[in-house]
Amino acid sequence: MASLQIQPGSVAPLVIRAAEHDEEKTVLKVIHTAFSMDSAWSDVSGSLQESMTHFTKSVFQKPEPACMVALHGHRIIGASLLDANPDAPNHLLSGPVILHEYRNRGLGSGLLLASLDFLHKKGFQKVRGVTRPSSIPSRFIYTKFSSTQSSFALDPLLTHVHQR
Repeated sequence: MASLQIQPGSVAPLVIRAAEHDEEKTVLKVIHTAFSMDSAWSDVSGSLQESMTHFTKSVFQKPEPACMVALHGHRIIGASLLDANPDAPNHLLSGPVILHEYRNRGLGSGLLLASLDFLHKKGFQKVRGVTRPSSIPSRFIYTKFSSTQSSFALDPLLTHVHQR
């Protein structure tokens, strides 16, 4: 009987790290694709895309982009846009988003952990994120981090209109 030998190095590594400036377009594409696969956002997909485009441009204009990315080999498969302003109403601008084919592997939790660590190193003791109760991160990721829920009157997708 023949057997297949697979060398441990033949599997592309999964890595989570800070985003680099030249990854802006790829990050935006991953965010748009991931949100398009989450039915919790389907009724606001147009304004969501517009807001995520604005947030991505804003984050990547800074000297150090406040964005974490998840990679499978060299391919970006997830992202988390952050607002490092302590007074911002929403620090987790996109929340952790993972491409559909890579979900259910703990990458969203790892991406959120890396995002929280990034903000903690900036001096944050508390972080605010705005999401819908039926969204994937709300149901499966934030709950692992002792998050609490509260009502939020401001539409997070429209906050960029007031920041222009």
